[in-house]
Amino acid sequence: MANLRVLLVEDDEDNRELMAEVLASSGCDVVSVPNGQEGLAKVAAAPFDVVVTDVGMPGMGGLELAKAVRAMAPAVAIVVVTGWAERDDIASARGKHVDAVLIKPVEPDALTQTVTDVARGASAT
Repeated sequence: MANLRVLLVEDDEDNRELMAEVLASSGCDVVSVPNGQEGLAKVAAAPFDVVVTDVGMPGMGGLELAKAVRAMAPAVAIVVVTGWAERDDIASARGKHVDAVLIKPVEPDALTQTVTDVARGASAT
């Protein structure tokens, strides 16, 4: 997992800091931002291997961000984090714009394993 460049987009500061710390301790180069608009600007400015984004955020939500990132940088792996995995829009985004879905609260091991899997091209749950 070392040397993966990961963009973390999460509006909740505590969750963002915790997930960034988990990813950084696994050797990732993590850039974290609090909203979808800033996330999209980061993707436009520099390459990333993986984008991890919360679904429910004010303004540009995670699914909208995933769609925009996929159009801008098709090779970037995208993981969404949500408490609403059963929503139809999340299910339909999987495979098109989203490579993996993680359910909140996210376990640290699940986060690192999922990021590793999607970076290698294996779709994860």
